[in-house]
Amino acid sequence: MSQPTTSGWTCVCDEEHACTIWQRGCHENGNYLRVYVPDAAAGAEQPLRAVLYLHGFALCMPSFYESHLLALAAEGYIVFFPDFQCSDYPSPAPGKPVPTWQEVPKAGPWTSKALRVAVRPQGAAAGPEALGDLRRVVLSLLLIELILVVIGWFRRTYAKNLSHLLWTVATSLTSSPKDWLAQALALVEAGWDDLAREPAYAHWRQAQPMVYGFGHSLGGLLSLSLPWALRDEPAARFRPRVIVVADPAAASEMGIPRFVIAMLRLFGTPFTANPLRIQETGPQLCQPVAILHGAADVLVPPDQWVGPIDGSGTNFSAIASQAKAIYFSCSNQPLIAFHNQAVTCTRFYDDALFEFFGGVKHGANAYNTAYLWPGALALFGEQVQPQELLGALPERPFVITTGEPPPTDAV
Repeated sequence: MSQPTTSGWTCVCDEEHACTIWQRGCHENGNYLRVYVPDAAAGAEQPLRAVLYLHGFALCMPSFYESHLLALAAEGYIVFFPDFQCSDYPSPAPGKPVPTWQEVPKAGPWTSKALRVAVRPQGAAAGPEALGDLRRVVLSLLLIELILVVIGWFRRTYAKNLSHLLWTVATSLTSSPKDWLAQALALVEAGWDDLAREPAYAHWRQAQPMVYGFGHSLGGLLSLSLPWALRDEPAARFRPRVIVVADPAAASEMGIPRFVIAMLRLFGTPFTANPLRIQETGPQLCQPVAILHGAADVLVPPDQWVGPIDGSGTNFSAIASQAKAIYFSCSNQPLIAFHNQAVTCTRFYDDALFEFFGGVKHGANAYNTAYLWPGALALFGEQVQPQELLGALPERPFVITTGEPPPTDAV
């Protein structure tokens, strides 16, 4: 049962996974943070190992990755899951069921609210620049909404779901992906300091945890960009020792429908005006890094990482690390090596959306338990170098190649 604390946290004990789940903030205010703390982390004699877990674009709730988050906590890792996007998702307390999006109370028609904000924005306390960014985002989304109305004549459910997905994270589009990365770091830093005030974790105050980075999709790009974000802070607490990512975008605009990007660019929204790209951040990445990708990923196709880019190498070659590897998996029925391999549940949305937006998941499957999860654990435990990862996996289904374009994905 979830219990509120005097410090603003809500917590619940998970006996099955030997951890306590802490949560505070809410998605709407842009300060949501959930932390999975293994019971062992309450012992002063135990080394502290932490994972900074960064979600994909608009996949802002822990429920999208819950099985993996709990599996990491059960292995003894303190897992920080910040919502860096500022979204309109519900924020149920730990242990409470997450509704589907149809079950979330509606605050009123998005279009009418958006028009009022765009034409006569209220709340000047936000400042003229912030209001200008908000207006640009709203106007672009209104135009996208009109396009989706036309698409809805042919693909009604898809258009409805994509519209909801975009409006859910609309406010976050007034910031750039670089701001999102800074927000993620600020949330976990403050979360660590505040949890250290809890009597059970008082020994955290002077501790320097062993930190590891994990991210999926856009969160994968943000994870790979952590060293770049911390380049001027050599003693930063959350500088990762090792980074493992699943199906990462090589640039923040990847994986989003092209007409959406075109409209956001047309209005000069911060999301597209100041993008994040591995070509810029990769030269700062000297830590061991492994990219676990799928050959059937259509949102971020494999050639986005290993194909030539304007004759200047590849996105993978932009990573400076000498200990790096990229792995591709092939489909093997009933498994499909799609974009959402790392996701463990897409229940919040209709399947019609995720059939396009990376692939439907109704629970962890063998791609999670035999490919992604043991790969992350092997590298986080520093048992192997990224180039040796295949030999460290308990099973090796699906994995086909490293560092080169994969063959045609066959089932």
